[in-house]
Amino acid sequence: MNKQRGILYAFLAVILYATIGFGFKIAVTNVNPFIATVYIGLFATLFLGVYLAIKGKLKDVIKEFKKNKLFFIIAGFIGLGLQQILYLKSFSLLPASNVVILFYLYPIFMIFISGLFFKHKISIKSILLLFIGFIGVYILISKGSLIIPILSLGTILAILASLSWAFFSVLIKYKKFEVESGMFLFNLFGLISLLLMIPWFGFDFKISTTAIIGLVYLGIFPTAIAFLFWNKALKSTNLSTCSNIALLTPLLSILLISIILGEKLVPTLIVSLVLIVGSVYLNLRFEKNK
Repeated sequence: MNKQRGILYAFLAVILYATIGFGFKIAVTNVNPFIATVYIGLFATLFLGVYLAIKGKLKDVIKEFKKNKLFFIIAGFIGLGLQQILYLKSFSLLPASNVVILFYLYPIFMIFISGLFFKHKISIKSILLLFIGFIGVYILISKGSLIIPILSLGTILAILASLSWAFFSVLIKYKKFEVESGMFLFNLFGLISLLLMIPWFGFDFKISTTAIIGLVYLGIFPTAIAFLFWNKALKSTNLSTCSNIALLTPLLSILLISIILGEKLVPTLIVSLVLIVGSVYLNLRFEKNK
């Protein structure tokens, strides 16, 4: 039951993550990416803070922080500060398709990081299914064209962003802490690290009402709530299952953009759909029969 609940949490997180694409397209296309990221971090942290206050758990936050001060500061900086900056900067140096392809190496990185640092054992079958799913993501984003990212500063930054998110996910998988308090602390220290970067990136408070509404949505649903689900998924089920399910995010994102915004679907979507969904389905069947 715990594993099934974890799979459900992973799917819920992926569905919410997938709404980021059309959320940006509808409301915040014209907002500077760094400014958007700061606002999203702010609204996510405020939401989680209010949520914990309503539940009477603010004292738990202090207890959790006292137990693992360095962990929360470092993990928050890596996962919700450094990763965001590396990801955004890589978009300014590479075509968007290249960045997304490189970033979605993170489910594969998660497996190798957990094996290297935490001696997590994973079967060859699960690794193979993960690679098949990644090929589906590659075909989906590249639209069937041959995109081979050349080693450059942008490529390095995109890979480092992917590694940062993978490392963050693995850290929260193996570290024991109260999930809701922990996610507030991660967002808080991620936000602080972003605020410290304002002198380098600049900041403009002039944002339209539509953009603010969009940023509130992005901060609460695909960030705060999705991170809670992702954290609970990692705590409840195995890493290979979560990694495979994560590959559904770009596929669902493109489907939602097509349905809501009316953008045309490309023929290669069918091929990627079969590869991604097939790899996820087979991995879930494989884990069920273990």
